Amino acid sequence: MKLKIRPKKLILPSLNVLAAAGIIVTSVIGSSAAHSQEYNFTAQKWKGTSDGNYSQHGCFFNKEAEFSTSRIRSVKGQFLSALKDAAYDTENTDTLLVDAYSAVVGESKVKCDIAGSSNAQITAVGGDFFYFHDFGLVSGSYFTEKDTMQDGAVIDRTLAWELYGSDDVAGMNIYIDGVKCYIAGVVEDPKGKAEKKCAGKMPKAYVSYDTATTMKKYAAAGGAAQAAEEFTEITCYECVLPEPVENFGKTTVKNVFGDTYGENVSIVENTARFKEKTRAKAFKKLSESVIRNDGIRLPYWENASRMAEFKVSVCCGIRRYLLIIPIVTFLWLAYKGILAYNKNKKTIRRKALNFIGGKLRKKKAAPENYRKGLTS
Repeated sequence: MKLKIRPKKLILPSLNVLAAAGIIVTSVIGSSAAHSQEYNFTAQKWKGTSDGNYSQHGCFFNKEAEFSTSRIRSVKGQFLSALKDAAYDTENTDTLLVDAYSAVVGESKVKCDIAGSSNAQITAVGGDFFYFHDFGLVSGSYFTEKDTMQDGAVIDRTLAWELYGSDDVAGMNIYIDGVKCYIAGVVEDPKGKAEKKCAGKMPKAYVSYDTATTMKKYAAAGGAAQAAEEFTEITCYECVLPEPVENFGKTTVKNVFGDTYGENVSIVENTARFKEKTRAKAFKKLSESVIRNDGIRLPYWENASRMAEFKVSVCCGIRRYLLIIPIVTFLWLAYKGILAYNKNKKTIRRKALNFIGGKLRKKKAAPENYRKGLTS
C-alpha cells in the first residue's frame, strides 16, 4: 500500500527546512564577517593577560577637533580618575589599560639604498598601536614607544618588494621624502575583500611621531632638518578599559571625548559592535552604519569594520525574520495539540493510567518471579 501525501501538507515542513537552512547560512556569513575584523577583539586579547572584564573603544576625530599627542596624558589621567571613583585598584597602571593613536601623515616618496622607489601612504602611530593592529609580520618586528631610537618603520609587503624586490628586508634603510629610517618589520598586505577595497592599492608605511615630525621639519626647510612645527595630530584614538561595572568604559569614554569634542568625534564601542542586540538595532538604520557626512576621515581598518557591520546587520535582520517561521509553526502545533487533547482527554487519561498501571504490576511481580526461579 502506497502512502499518499497531499502536496499541501509539505508546505509547512518545507518552509521550516528552508528557514533553518537560511538561519544557518546567515549565521555563518555574519560570524565570518565579524571575526575577519580582528582588531575589534583587542579587549579579549588584553583580558587574557589581566583579570576582570574589559571593553574596547575607538574615537575618530576631524580636523576641527584639533586632538593631539599633548592630550594623551590628560586623557589617561581622566580614565584613572574615573576608575578611582568606581573604587577600582589603579596601582598597577601598566596592566590596567592599553591605548594607541595614529594619524595619516600623507603620501610620500619612499626610496631605498638601491634603485627602487615608490609612493606610499605614511601613517604616524603611537602608544601600543601594533598591539591593536597586528597586521601579520612577514619579517622583522614592530617598533614601540619604548625603543631608544624612534627611526624605525613598518612597511607592507608590496612596498618591500617595490623597493628591494624582497620581503626579507628588516634592518635595511629607506628614505621617506629624504628622511632616513630603518625597516623594523614587514607586514602582510591588507587581507579580505573589505580591507582591500578600503585600503586601496597605495603601499603603506607606519612610522613613529618623532619620524613624522622630522619629515615635516625636513619638508618645511626644503631639505635641511630645521625648526618647524611638530607633527602631533591624532585622528584615531583607541583604548581598552577595565569594566568594574556594566557600561563603565562606554560612559567614561563618552564623558571624556563626547562632551569635549561633540560632533567633531565619532565614538565606537568595538566590544559590542558585532553583538546580536547591537546589529539588530542597526538593521533598522542600515545606511547609518556605512555613510558618514561629518567630515571625519576614518582609517581603512575602521571603514572595513563598518562594511562588516553592514553585512552582519543584514544577516542578523534576515535571521530574525526567518525565525518567525519556526516560532509560528511551534505555536500553531501547540495550539493544535491543545485542541486535540481537549477533544480526546478522557481517552488519553485512560490509556496513560493503563500504561502506568501495567508498569507497576510488572515491577511488583518481578521479586515473586525471582523467588520462584530460586526454588525451581
